Amino acid sequence: MAATLTAAARRSSASLTSLLLKRHASTLKVGVIGAGRIGRVHLETLAGVPGVQPVILSDVVEPVLKEVTAQYGVPNYTLDGDEVINHPDVQAVWICSPSQFHADQIKKCAKAGKHVFCEKPIATDLNGTIEAIKVADEAGIKLMTAFQRQRGRAHQRHPPVP
Repeated sequence: MAATLTAAARRSSASLTSLLLKRHASTLKVGVIGAGRIGRVHLETLAGVPGVQPVILSDVVEPVLKEVTAQYGVPNYTLDGDEVINHPDVQAVWICSPSQFHADQIKKCAKAGKHVFCEKPIATDLNGTIEAIKVADEAGIKLMTAFQRQRGRAHQRHPPVP
């Protein structure tokens, strides 16, 4: 199951990356918030996509940051996710932080004009989700969320709709 989720996360991450590469110069500079398991999955994917350059990574655990930035060749790291969002070279932000921070980080990215790939959920409640999507829409940024299990058996209709 973990291998399936990892593969699905990679496909989701790569699809937004290819969309943004079409709109930007030949290099898409990204920042990643969160250096835990899922952050590493996305960094691994981004490392394999031509034209993508992770430029900054954040997490609250500095020893993890040092390890992951060295492993993936990310030139900068910070303990503050806002520094990723406000980094002048970052065009898109991958939000891989704990769920309770997602909506606020999405809104900050939107206000900064940064496209967003966000791990699920967008927010921890419906109102937060609606507000984050509204702010992103009003800012004209691309917002994509991961939903790795969308094609899993447990999430399909039973019986299938004709």
